[in-house]
Amino acid sequence: MRSRTLRVVIGLIAAPLLALVTAGCGGDSGSDPDAGAPPSASTEPSTTPAAGPELVGSWHRGQTCAEMLAAFEKAGLAESQRDWLQGNFYGGQPGPKKGDPCADAQGPLEHDHYFTADGGFGSHDQNGQEVDGGDYKEIDADTVAFPSHAEEFGYKGDILVDYVVNEEVVTFEVDMPSRCAKSCADAYAWALSAFASGPWQRGKVPG
Repeated sequence: MRSRTLRVVIGLIAAPLLALVTAGCGGDSGSDPDAGAPPSASTEPSTTPAAGPELVGSWHRGQTCAEMLAAFEKAGLAESQRDWLQGNFYGGQPGPKKGDPCADAQGPLEHDHYFTADGGFGSHDQNGQEVDGGDYKEIDADTVAFPSHAEEFGYKGDILVDYVVNEEVVTFEVDMPSRCAKSCADAYAWALSAFASGPWQRGKVPG
């Protein structure tokens, strides 16, 4: 009788101890052992719609066809993207199809870009008329991308443009991929026509 009583007492003590050990090893009953550790905050993608406040505002400069030609030649797009290169330097008319792409081009022509605090982007021509619009997003501290323009050209990647703001001046550098054709070439031809020249002064197109 004493032996049976002793076994019962030991069983009553061991049961809660076993439950504690099991809880400690198993962790949260709702966790998935195959899921791995949750991602840290640093690995979450950025959802910031716009760049830093120093880029917000309007930036203008006088652009020339010669500047565009140099940039497009460096990128290897001078022939395939001739229309983008020539831009508005021919008063809305087509530029020369052969020979010097900038023969008798107008310019320099005032142009501006604007960036809003909520991620809007656009441009005005020398007459102050809006000629481009869309959005932009922050990629890192000195790089922006243009999602609506990428979609417009059917480009699946990001159109990347680096920038440096120095008080009232901003300079841009188009971060073009080493291999770029078809929709990529179309997208980056737009980027070069918009940002290859510089530097840009803060403020709207005069007039």
